[in-house]
Amino acid sequence: MVDESGADFRCGIVDVLEAAALHKRHAEVRVDGCWRRVRVIDVVTDHGEDWVVLPGDDRLAVSRIEKARPER
Repeated sequence: MVDESGADFRCGIVDVLEAAALHKRHAEVRVDGCWRRVRVIDVVTDHGEDWVVLPGDDRLAVSRIEKARPER
């Protein structure tokens, strides 16, 4: 059975981002219809929201990410 809330989809994105952080690699994320290459430092949860920590302590909300894939 598929979870209609989108939780499975978000878990897949978080998995890709956590793997990138663990292996000190970049990931490609789609935000607002455009693909971006990002250096993932960490993935954290703050106030119930998952965040991607980027260099310089910048953050990107996982909820804004439409798709994620390992860097090619």
